[in-house]
Amino acid sequence: MTNNPPRQQEEIAAALRASRELGPEYDEAMAASLVERVDDTIEERVKHHVARQAGANDTGSSRGLPANNVRMVLSLVCLGISIPSTAIGAAMAGAGGMFIVWAGLIAFYLISVSGLRR
Repeated sequence: MTNNPPRQQEEIAAALRASRELGPEYDEAMAASLVERVDDTIEERVKHHVARQAGANDTGSSRGLPANNVRMVLSLVCLGISIPSTAIGAAMAGAGGMFIVWAGLIAFYLISVSGLRR
């Protein structure tokens, strides 16, 4: 945050001194200015707090995608690879080849998902 409390106190004191010098006809303008400064300070602190909380709760991948989206994409890739791989494995080695292909795909998926949790 850019404004620290002593600086804010100095600004408020300066505004009050200016208000005394300008007279009562400027009281409303000075009050509005002080309220705007307080609102800006509160808004800045809330934004800082929300950003800090979002950083602490971030469980996504390094690209900023949530882990659920990465898992969904990984699932779709495995599904897309499984169809031709199954056909090739079955054609070359029969049921045993199909079993090996599916065991490899399941192992790949589980290893990839466990790597996302780290």
